[in-house]
Amino acid sequence: MTPYTVCYHQDGILVVNKPVGIPSQPSPNYKTDLYTALRQKFSYVGMHHRLDTPTSGLLLLTTDKNHNSAIAEQLRNRDIKRIYWAAMLSHPPEAGVWTKPINGKEAITHYTIIHRGRDISVAQVRLETGRMHQIRRHAEGAGHPILGDRRYGGSCGRLWPRLALHAQSLQFIHPSIGETINVTTKLPEELEGLYSM
Repeated sequence: MTPYTVCYHQDGILVVNKPVGIPSQPSPNYKTDLYTALRQKFSYVGMHHRLDTPTSGLLLLTTDKNHNSAIAEQLRNRDIKRIYWAAMLSHPPEAGVWTKPINGKEAITHYTIIHRGRDISVAQVRLETGRMHQIRRHAEGAGHPILGDRRYGGSCGRLWPRLALHAQSLQFIHPSIGETINVTTKLPEELEGLYSM
């Protein structure tokens, strides 16, 4: 059974905390995945965005297909607020926006530094768009790769045993009750040690 934590489930809207090392959806390289595990519990699961396999954190899903169009519209209109925690090599400016296109498409990533260590900076990162590997590629392109990133981080990929990226909070409007929902999750224990670097 794939481990995950249900952080919110009400009236057909589901938010789960995906563990590191588990793909969001079926992959030929893995025996298990989050989507398949969720389908064992819920009769219907709609997946509207994904997290990279080495990234942990919150995913927004539907368990009522009648909400699919409303959630898709919120994503399309950039009304869903997605905040990530990321530990990067060295020291970028206190805050900024990365706008380099990804695969020819608009990509916008906002970041604010919340902690500086000797050799690293911890940032709160907000996605405005949702391109594949967007935060990882933008950070690397800015010269501040994310620690533990085996794909884009070069030698930085060996500085921490896992990718130092965690989807920490989600804010969205519940389609059926019309309320703004905020869901947050704790930083995994294996990332807390980065505050002492």
